[in-house]
Amino acid sequence: MNYGPLFRTLFDSSADGFLVSDRNGRILDCNPSMAKLIGCSASEIAKRQLGEVIDVGSGKDVDTPSTVFLNNGLSVLVPATHLAIEEGADAGVFLTVVYIVQASSVQQAQTEFVSTVSHELRTPLTSIKGFADTILRAGDRLDASQQRRYIGIIKDQADRLTRLVEDLLAVSRLESRKMQLTIRALNFEEAVQRVCQNLTDKTVGHQLAIKVPPGLPAVWADADRLEQILTNLIDNAIKYSPANTTVTISARSVNQDQEMVEFSVTDEGGGIAPEHLPQIFSKFSRLDNPLTRQTEGTGLGLYITKSLVVALDGNINVSSNPGSTTFTVQIPAATLEQQAARGRSAL
Repeated sequence: MNYGPLFRTLFDSSADGFLVSDRNGRILDCNPSMAKLIGCSASEIAKRQLGEVIDVGSGKDVDTPSTVFLNNGLSVLVPATHLAIEEGADAGVFLTVVYIVQASSVQQAQTEFVSTVSHELRTPLTSIKGFADTILRAGDRLDASQQRRYIGIIKDQADRLTRLVEDLLAVSRLESRKMQLTIRALNFEEAVQRVCQNLTDKTVGHQLAIKVPPGLPAVWADADRLEQILTNLIDNAIKYSPANTTVTISARSVNQDQEMVEFSVTDEGGGIAPEHLPQIFSKFSRLDNPLTRQTEGTGLGLYITKSLVVALDGNINVSSNPGSTTFTVQIPAATLEQQAARGRSAL
């Protein structure tokens, strides 16, 4: 087809794939990136029907995964858009855009994710297998204390695997947007007290200071997810700060475009280096310092925490100096309008 020089350059040099077809589905043109993906020349593709090259479905006009049929008999699932040109000399022509770059980025991210998960699974599995083999081979030569110690290690590593699987399931639900939320007005101080009570066994050697002002508005959140956010932040503050220090949980009301409740969790640990702060909420992010090396973790906790905060229409930030790190969360307050709207929807 004849394009202006600018559009011809864009068409030919784009890293994404382009297919031009007529109203009968006959391919009129194909750019080099699409030809490379399929595995044959553009002139060969231009002799085919669109349905022989890509399954765009019927009337798709938004980004959606589509199957591209490769010349070697295989196929790949790639995001694509099918657009109708409805004006001008090219009316009745269709442009199919295949997002090769996006698909490659997603595939690379998935490969890296699988590789990291495999590594995280391998470490506890190696310990479980090693100590189980030792008990099987030399169980009659081990005294009772050795057997208890080895079985204790197996249990600890099995618990570590369970936590990893639970975190991976949480990541999957969050990223697929299948996390179900039951939003209602919640008393923030009661939620903090429950979380601190549940963490009693871990607070040995630490002091928890709760500073919630009287009259703090209720928060507009899902009870389980709010407690999960608090648990992750408080548990981290305990794990990554020395014994005989204090973890402080404080809250206040903030009036912005909408009323928000802000709470923070502050520890007295070694702090986080400035160069590490941008990655702190990334998947499998683990800082390399003496405290983290002594503490097992999946590196998914803060990623899950931020995702949950965002799901509750809130935001989270971190600030750190030597001797102190503070995570600050803002989530919506339960206004009378929200509660009234919820009451009307329940009728």
